[in-house]
Amino acid sequence: MFSALGLVEVNGSADAIQVVDLMLKTAEVEFETWNTKCGGHATVFVSGNVAAVTEAVDRVKAMPPCEVYKTAVISAPSEEAERLVIESRESSRFARGKK
Repeated sequence: MFSALGLVEVNGSADAIQVVDLMLKTAEVEFETWNTKCGGHATVFVSGNVAAVTEAVDRVKAMPPCEVYKTAVISAPSEEAERLVIESRESSRFARGKK
């Protein structure tokens, strides 16, 4: 389903919004969801083709709008990785298409 997934871990929702904004303005990626963790960290998930996802993640690394803890690009993610993102998106009030 996903050609590639991009993940960026930041500190909290406000930082996650800044990262999503930058990534969407940088490349043809689609926001999937974000996940918050204990301690206030949030992981942003975007999808798209490998080149676009890599460009979006690289832009955040090169010009971070906030403190960035970790980043990753997963090309051709496994079915299990896709399932985790889809389940997170479906259960999140922050997922695309939710109001």
